[in-house]
Amino acid sequence: MLLRKLMAALCPLALCAVVCTLFKWLDGWLGSSHFWAFALKGALLGAALALTLPIAGIRARTNGLAGWLLFGAGLLAATLLYQYLESTGAVHVPLLKAFLSFNGQVVLVEGAAAGYLTTTGLLYRRR
Repeated sequence: MLLRKLMAALCPLALCAVVCTLFKWLDGWLGSSHFWAFALKGALLGAALALTLPIAGIRARTNGLAGWLLFGAGLLAATLLYQYLESTGAVHVPLLKAFLSFNGQVVLVEGAAAGYLTTTGLLYRRR
């Protein structure tokens, strides 16, 4: 019983340490203000958040919504791709530019949501 409690407490902390190390490595590799650095950091953060409970030993049952989670992740990935193309000047749609922001923090949050939805959708799909 003590081992399960230690696993539930220490595994998410170890995951946090690994993600922080990856963030530091990505800053050195891509630069801290690059578009893809924000998107990758967000995806890593979302995947780590989705893996926190399974790594701690807590399991959930499949509810049949994995396809919708993956669909939402695909929409967010398309949004991130459009934001990247807009920031490089390859595409310009004034109507979409009115709705979407190109701030690095927004890209980080969108990447986190996409990473979370993708990881959760893959973990809880029907087998």
